[in-house]
Amino acid sequence: PAFLASPNPAPLPTSRPAALSSRLPLACPRRGGAAVVQMRARAPSAPSSAPEMIEVSDPAHDAWKVGRVAELLRGGAVGVVPTDTSYAFVTSVKNKAGVERMYALKSTAGAKKPLSILCRDLAMVQRFTFGIDKGIFKMLKATLPGPYTFILPATTEVPRQMLEHKGHKKVWKRKEIGIRIPNDPYCAAILAELDEPLLCSSVPESEDSTVLACHAPDAGGSWCGRVEFVLDAGERRTKLSTVVNLTVRPFEVLRVGEGPVDIIEDE
Repeated sequence: PAFLASPNPAPLPTSRPAALSSRLPLACPRRGGAAVVQMRARAPSAPSSAPEMIEVSDPAHDAWKVGRVAELLRGGAVGVVPTDTSYAFVTSVKNKAGVERMYALKSTAGAKKPLSILCRDLAMVQRFTFGIDKGIFKMLKATLPGPYTFILPATTEVPRQMLEHKGHKKVWKRKEIGIRIPNDPYCAAILAELDEPLLCSSVPESEDSTVLACHAPDAGGSWCGRVEFVLDAGERRTKLSTVVNLTVRPFEVLRVGEGPVDIIEDE
């Protein structure tokens, strides 16, 4: 079926094109009627009024640009990357300051669902979760990468700061975590360069759902000046992942999204 993807996607080419294109799909804060977008680097601890915009349009030629994203994330940045369901705020799960900033962004954006982690592969999933028996492993292998969020018990590799945060405990009564392996070439290329998962939360859209809403009605609510970078892959409509709780038997589908549920079987 079309929604099934290979668990080991082919690596993307890393050749650098001769020139970069310029465009503006993001709705960033405006000054004097013009959108404010600055392509410049800065320290991760001190984001300015506009994030560093890293533009991509063709996975066959733009893969080299994810190196800059990985560099920023390793340095403690919080940023925005595309996934197979939406754009997402991300930071390393081991970045204590970044985790706090992510919860603050989640609150600003009005998001109610718990934060999840983006994993590179099933080996990384098994490192940060447990309780994966033969049947669960078979199902994960059949559905990932793909538009699913699976809830599993968290191992001690998941920072206590994240599991014990009031924003997490408000939703989960036990030490559980949602895991994703997105079927997106840019997201996969970023994760391939990192040794840790990325904590993630969906980015809000504009009113017409065609561009990222890089501003809020009041300036104090804007997230645009609170991230260090945006990996801009153009206009994408937000879709929902299918959320499945694997900590109970039979498995419980908490939300039906892009991922078909007929493949969710409890053997």
